Amino acid sequence: MFSIDRAAYRVRQLRRSLLPRVTRAERDDTRLVLGPQLFPLFASMQPADQRHCLDVHARLVAGGCTNGEMLQAALIHDAGKSSIAGARFGMHHRIVYVVLQGFPGLLDGLARRNRGIRSLHQHDQRTIELAREYGASDGVVRLLLAIDGHTSDERAAALMAADDQS
Repeated sequence: MFSIDRAAYRVRQLRRSLLPRVTRAERDDTRLVLGPQLFPLFASMQPADQRHCLDVHARLVAGGCTNGEMLQAALIHDAGKSSIAGARFGMHHRIVYVVLQGFPGLLDGLARRNRGIRSLHQHDQRTIELAREYGASDGVVRLLLAIDGHTSDERAAALMAADDQS
């Protein structure tokens, strides 16, 4: 459903993705939160996705979250869009994907025919696979599964809310 607030949010999101900035200090802090096993998932993401994950993480911290698994999940929840995941897409794919999210049947059909759209469309599942492969805790994997709609978890609801607002 179209709303002015949602459209304004998407415009802000596009602007941030065109000029993403991740500082060295943010990368260093992320390395500490994720550790050597999971940091490669963050490091392989495009700067726009890194910035988004950092914003989700910051929103959780600002809300008082101290749960390590939630904070790790926030920093890697888009790893399925990364080079490690084999994803390849451009800004035009991102725009089409966002526009078509309100039309699931059309999006599914396009994802079958277009690699860039497919990379975005399947990124949640690919993130879960990568998290397991790179040794994420069961709690982090459960949070990522909940984001993908496979389970319910109160912590995941907070993570999804921070994701939707970032």
